[in-house]
Amino acid sequence: MTKIHSKQQLIAAAEKVFLEKGYDAARVEDIGAELGVLQGSLYYHIGSKAGLLRLVLRHRFTSMTEQIEEIAASSASVRDKLRSAVIAQLSYHNDRLPDSPQWFKNPGGPKESAADIETDRKMVARFRQAWHDILADGIERGEIRSEVDPDAASLSILGMCNYMARWYEAHAMTHEAIADSQLELIWTGMAPREIFKGD
Repeated sequence: MTKIHSKQQLIAAAEKVFLEKGYDAARVEDIGAELGVLQGSLYYHIGSKAGLLRLVLRHRFTSMTEQIEEIAASSASVRDKLRSAVIAQLSYHNDRLPDSPQWFKNPGGPKESAADIETDRKMVARFRQAWHDILADGIERGEIRSEVDPDAASLSILGMCNYMARWYEAHAMTHEAIADSQLELIWTGMAPREIFKGD
């Protein structure tokens, strides 16, 4: 029988099962089977299926944040940065559609501790800051109009990207094509008129 050697091993197994079955249909026994351990042994490491989902989502969110931070720090044009960031965001959803319904609600189970809530708050702030930095860089370079508010604009872009999980399954376009379409909407609304006319 396999032993659980690390939290990362546990997260990887849970993510695989959640993707294959969806969160609601997945059972703790399925995750135990993926790891090669009994259900009782698994409960020694986790408090609940909901708690395990939170670990999976936190791991994913950290990876996505690091990706957007890398894009924000690059020397690419702001339009290219935005395209890369939008594609990264939509790719995240495209690769994880089976468990996407859980992104719009908190899983049931034990309440998060104050420390967990603070950790999550800092993670979200870091993620939003990366998007803010892309837009603020564009304003500083003159590639985005100065009256655009980077916080409001970045949250609006994220709302548009994230809602793809609600309708994409029935759509014929690839997520890359959707990203290009969304970028046109974003850029038309933010770029100085002279830049937009020159594209």
